[in-house]
Amino acid sequence: MSDIAAVITADPEQIPMPSRQLAADSAVAPGVAETGRETLTLLLEDLVPDARGEIVILSAGDHDITVVTDQPVADQGRQSAHVTDAGLDVSGFSYCTFASGVTVSCPSTHHLLVLDHA
Repeated sequence: MSDIAAVITADPEQIPMPSRQLAADSAVAPGVAETGRETLTLLLEDLVPDARGEIVILSAGDHDITVVTDQPVADQGRQSAHVTDAGLDVSGFSYCTFASGVTVSCPSTHHLLVLDHA
């Protein structure tokens, strides 16, 4: 069941979205608040990666996904042909790999944003 913990399926209508307050409190985030789109905001340390250090966020709706962390970004882009340890095909998904080796992926229909919370 730990592989399932790495997959987050979120309906933005059911999850509080505090990103506007985070953006207001942070000198790093004015661009997030100015996009005009709703934002699903998640703390990286609250997310549970699979055995290969991957986290896939599956979310319905038209909104940005913001990952808040103090870790630097080591790599980012679009996944080539790739299947996660849990068996999810994430080919074409946006991804961001952090210095710890954890990789967060989401469908490319969402903007994947990183907010530095150092």
